Formats: sequence, structure tokens, C-alpha cells
Amino acid sequence: MGALWETPDAHFGIVASSRDKDLHQFGIENDFMATRRVKLGPWFTESEDSQWSCRRLDQVVTEFGCQGLELDMALVAWGTDLLRENGAWSDRKARRYSNQGQAKTRDPFQMRLNAYRVLLTRGRDGAIIFVPPLSELDETYECLLDCGVPGL
Repeated sequence: MGALWETPDAHFGIVASSRDKDLHQFGIENDFMATRRVKLGPWFTESEDSQWSCRRLDQVVTEFGCQGLELDMALVAWGTDLLRENGAWSDRKARRYSNQGQAKTRDPFQMRLNAYRVLLTRGRDGAIIFVPPLSELDETYECLLDCGVPGL
């Protein structure tokens, strides 16, 4: 069997956190306006010939769009909204919740952890994690390596 991207029925795509502010610098458009245009059914199921296919790698799905759905391989774009700093996880750079109206966010940090749990488990055969080359993500990258994620 060849590489996953050479298998016509394999599905792989970019998933990223909805609360990151820095991924756009790397061509990963994870903001609300960009991700609301994604047609989720076709994104997960269409062939590469379709303009909506995840295999084109030109659209991003966040934790909200991929809950309960799977790809063969998830390409996870790690954002600065969940950083490893001084040996602990931090969400200090995450886009904040407005907490207006009836729905109040009780624990934004736990929501960040849960979001990355969703993103990291969308690949049936695995995940490839892209950690952008930002100095503030150096400790995060080292933590992932220490946890057994192989570097490329």
C-alpha cells in the first residue's frame, strides 16, 4: 500500500482550535467567518476533485465542526491558545469568550483542553501535529516530543 495521500479514498484534512489567534500567519484560516463556509458533509466525504474536499487542504475545520466525525489522518494545527509554559498548560493567549447572554463559560481553560482532545482524536489512523515555528510554542513542542510524539 502506498502513502495515505496516494490512496484515493483516504480522507485527511486540517483541524485547528477555534480560539487561536496566530495560525492565520501560516495560512491556516480558523476564524469563524472562514470555517462557517466549510460544507462539513462534503468536506469529510468528497473526493479530491470536489472543491469541498478535505484533501485539498484549503479549508480548516475546528473542534465544533469535527465533533463525532473522523478522518483517516488528522492534520492538527497547534495554536498558541494552549501553551506549555514553565511546566504547566496555559490558555492566556486564547480568544476569550464573551460571556454575554444566558450561556456563561464556567471554565474556559477546561474548554481549551477539551478542544485539543477533540482535535487530536479525529484521525482514525493517527494525527500529524503542526507546531508553528513561534518561540512561545517551543516548550509546547518539547512537551509533545517528551510525551512520545515523534518529530519530523
